[in-house]
Amino acid sequence: MNRRLLKRSFIWPLLIILVAVAMIGLTVSRLPAQAGTLQIRPARAGVALPDGFYVYQGLSQHGIHIKSITPLDNALVVQLDTASQRKMAETVLQDILPAGFVIQYYEPPHAKAWIAKSDRDPLRFG
Repeated sequence: MNRRLLKRSFIWPLLIILVAVAMIGLTVSRLPAQAGTLQIRPARAGVALPDGFYVYQGLSQHGIHIKSITPLDNALVVQLDTASQRKMAETVLQDILPAGFVIQYYEPPHAKAWIAKSDRDPLRFG
């Protein structure tokens, strides 16, 4: 009986630790990655967006690799291959685009919603 009780006493703490590690891993995997995504939008109304192909050519000529360029809500969202190229892409875009455009870091709205949801009530997380 004593041996059986000893085996059971190690199972529950081990199981709790494994569940905690799994939850931490799931939480970390769901956090938004520090992606290299930029948004190009007009600074004022009446200015047309630049052509996506023109933006693609300008960035590729400077060695910046692009995953995608997507129009979204009167803006262009440029997703880069790596986050490290973001600053260089901002500089290149400021050089190749005419004045009147705002170039800024873009975070997808679903990532913000998930973080806001987790910050809302820390006692009811999950």
